[in-house]
Amino acid sequence: MKSIWLLGISAVLLIIAVLIPNLPFPSKKYDYFFMVDITRSMNVEDYRDNNGDPISRLEKVKADALAAIQQLPCGSRVGLGVFTERMPTLLYTPMEVCSDYPEIRESIRRIDWRMAWVADSNIIQAFANTLELMRTVELTDATLVFFTDGQEAPPMNSRYAPDLGELQSAENNDQQPISGLIVGTGDHALSRIPKYDEDGIQIGFYTAEDVPQGTTFGLPEDPSKIEGYVPRNAPWGNQSRAGNEHLSSVKEDYLKSLAEPAKFHYHHLQTSTALLTALMHDDFSQRHIRKTDLSFIPASVSLFLLFLAYLPENIFSRKKNLLKPNINERIPLNSG
Repeated sequence: MKSIWLLGISAVLLIIAVLIPNLPFPSKKYDYFFMVDITRSMNVEDYRDNNGDPISRLEKVKADALAAIQQLPCGSRVGLGVFTERMPTLLYTPMEVCSDYPEIRESIRRIDWRMAWVADSNIIQAFANTLELMRTVELTDATLVFFTDGQEAPPMNSRYAPDLGELQSAENNDQQPISGLIVGTGDHALSRIPKYDEDGIQIGFYTAEDVPQGTTFGLPEDPSKIEGYVPRNAPWGNQSRAGNEHLSSVKEDYLKSLAEPAKFHYHHLQTSTALLTALMHDDFSQRHIRKTDLSFIPASVSLFLLFLAYLPENIFSRKKNLLKPNINERIPLNSG
């Protein structure tokens, strides 16, 4: 009788598991717009993969971004763009990370430094232009994740730098300021920047003669500090400059100086786990009602009741048979 009741309840629960609709429940989700630096310094190999082999900053960004996306809750969305010089390019607006994951995965895997259309790297202007781009295409509800090593090439003239605080000011925008995260890529130690030919074959490294060692754009802020200053013919001096702009490291202080006025968070890329933690900060989460499949609950209970209906009875009956004496077995007489 006990087994019949268990089987009946199990059958009812199984029917419920098949017919139950998805039910709405409150949950968290995240909407991101990834903007990735594809300039030459991102080819520096100052990271290691899981096998201990050197990989470039760009490959590290791609690998850790994909690993983090896999851990995001369904309902979250990710969009993608790349930038070189000062111009960001939108590849696609945010897509859902579960249903559209194959497309997101392939598009991130295919990001390549060869996509760059200009060799220069103007980080602060590209950052400002990305904010403007997001407002233009109405992505202000998405969180901007800006991946870069922060190296300006040639160095930026601060006199002409955009005011990030003003760009993010609520008084100057019809919409709310864009939230986001600047992700600094690269090691703190200086490394050589690989040089490639037109076929993508490495032919060496950039030298001091290949790279401008200082800015020559616009007018200097204080000409008295410039050796060989000539107002008309040499506003930046007539002396050659020494420097290490042909070497590269993550410009962490500079990137933090960009994040502060823009009210962005900053994170130094090291592991995918740490990146995921930075991405899932409470400031970036959004509450929404998500339809959730709960059919596994009655299905699991139904399976458990089936277990109770059959297995214990067979086990106990076997134990009773083992303990029951065999009356046909002869008992030897004690000769003593």
